[in-house]
Amino acid sequence: SNDWEEHLAVKHFSVEGQLEFRALLFIPKRAPFDLFENKKGKNNIKLYVRRVFITDDFKDMMPNYLSFVKGVVDSDDLPLNVSRETLQQHKLLKVIKKKLVRKTLDMIKKISDDKYGAFWQEYSTNIKLGVIEDTANRTRLAKLLRFTSSNGKLSSLAEYVERMKDKQESIFYMAGGSKDEVEKSPFVERLIKKGYEVLYLTEAVDEYAISALPEFEGKKFQNVAKEGFSIDGDTEAAKARKEVTKEKFDPLLKWMGEDALKDHILRAEVSERLDGSPCALVTSKFGWTANMQKIIQSQTHSKTQDMQRDYYLNQKKTLEINPRHPLIKELLRRIEDNPADKTAAEMAVMMYNTATLRSGFALKDTVNFAEQIELMMRQTLGVDADEQVEEEEEVTDEEPPEEDEDDEEEEEDEDDDEEAEEDAPKDEL
Repeated sequence: SNDWEEHLAVKHFSVEGQLEFRALLFIPKRAPFDLFENKKGKNNIKLYVRRVFITDDFKDMMPNYLSFVKGVVDSDDLPLNVSRETLQQHKLLKVIKKKLVRKTLDMIKKISDDKYGAFWQEYSTNIKLGVIEDTANRTRLAKLLRFTSSNGKLSSLAEYVERMKDKQESIFYMAGGSKDEVEKSPFVERLIKKGYEVLYLTEAVDEYAISALPEFEGKKFQNVAKEGFSIDGDTEAAKARKEVTKEKFDPLLKWMGEDALKDHILRAEVSERLDGSPCALVTSKFGWTANMQKIIQSQTHSKTQDMQRDYYLNQKKTLEINPRHPLIKELLRRIEDNPADKTAAEMAVMMYNTATLRSGFALKDTVNFAEQIELMMRQTLGVDADEQVEEEEEVTDEEPPEEDEDDEEEEEDEDDDEEAEEDAPKDEL
């Protein structure tokens, strides 16, 4: 293996029955720097038949996501007198592969808690890729996943489920570019205030991996940046309060969806997830979140004219408003007094733009947003909105007049004559 450090985990076992073989597997302490290099052939598992070395170039001995596992396999049941190409298609190899994967996952599961942090730091991406690729072992792999939680610790899904509140039906998670970004996201404000735990997914592969998992121990996953979940529950009191709030803000919701923001949003709704923010943009259940959009747009091999990609990127979002926020209350008051209020319409567009940025999306019209901010700065500083930028003075590059060469020669001759006159008396003495 050419490894100079002590292994992270090791397993020595033998299989008997329909197929007999012995194997020694171990996980290196550090992941190789070229772990995800596709061009390089993996030679981590060495195959022996009756203690005779056969090859270390089997592509199907281990799945790609377990390519970091090193080991030796010795079997008495495989034929010796056939070519490597024929041996590679042997049906017994599929059985060996299945056993190796199961034993490897079992070895990882038994890594102690004090060492699991080091394992996860090195090989977390491999396990997440396994959740996406290996449907047969998806349940086993899900138990190995670890995510940073809103309680500040690295937590497994099983530990999260144990800590779930009564009547909580979903595992809440929020995906973003960094822990700081997801902690300050408007989507987690009220959840955390209410005492719910949220998993923070901060790596690019995380959202793909969780999307591949339909559920865990009977609990479905819920992206808090998407629509389709309730915090307040379905009790009669909660339903009655929702109806009263919706009826009160119905004029504002209709005005936003059908008039002021009809070109920007799908619809406007009263939010259950917001606490301190006035509004936020929520993705549909099967749409792309802001984090997913950033990942898709950053892929170097994606086509620019892709109809499916453009459809998801340009999909209109739902604007959720916070009925307890003073800005929303003031906007409602203005709309009830005068639906054609120009200031209210401008503020609605400004709220949409800030909600777009706050929710992690990119603004389509950045120039208009900058102009609106400039206008607000003028009003705050007391500068007239119509005051123009001062015209720039034109500076002409005038070259200094050139002195004639003849004049310069005359001045030099005069200087020489003066020097000669001064030296003359000295010579005479």
